[in-house]
Amino acid sequence: MNTHIILLRGINVGGHKKIKMVDFKELLLDHGFQNIRTYIQSGNIFCESHQEKSVVQQHIQSLIMENYGFEVTAFVLSKSELEHIVQNNPFIQAEVPIEKLYCTFLERQADRERKEQLLQFKTEEEDFVFANSLLYFCYHNGYGKAKVTNSFVERKLKMQSTTRNWKTMLKLLDMSA
Repeated sequence: MNTHIILLRGINVGGHKKIKMVDFKELLLDHGFQNIRTYIQSGNIFCESHQEKSVVQQHIQSLIMENYGFEVTAFVLSKSELEHIVQNNPFIQAEVPIEKLYCTFLERQADRERKEQLLQFKTEEEDFVFANSLLYFCYHNGYGKAKVTNSFVERKLKMQSTTRNWKTMLKLLDMSA
């Protein structure tokens, strides 16, 4: 049995793409997923399945389309991937307060040209580091005042992404233990 951490992109934000986690949990149980737990309403889900990550991702995305009528990108992580992400945040080593830290998951690695284009927007106030298909962010003035937000990243890199604050990342790691 594989444990999966699923991060859904852009649900329950501003009244759009509403999915009640309690209902979604039941839907997942009906489709063979086990030991399902959720964290807050923004689409953070733990589940177990015999399926591999890529199959889980497609299955989740299909279930959402079939049952809710809209597309949502699902990012699927293993427990070891989540641990690696948390342990390797370069800003933690610099002792930056966690309320300034965020993590953006990319649907794939960015190509060099788009990566270089995005890096042009890196500043002292909005610092970020690429790590394969992930971006570690440090927003010194807060995410609410940021220019390089999730939607900005998506436009520049031409791909889907989803962002979580560091408090959520730590909670997900704690829940995976």
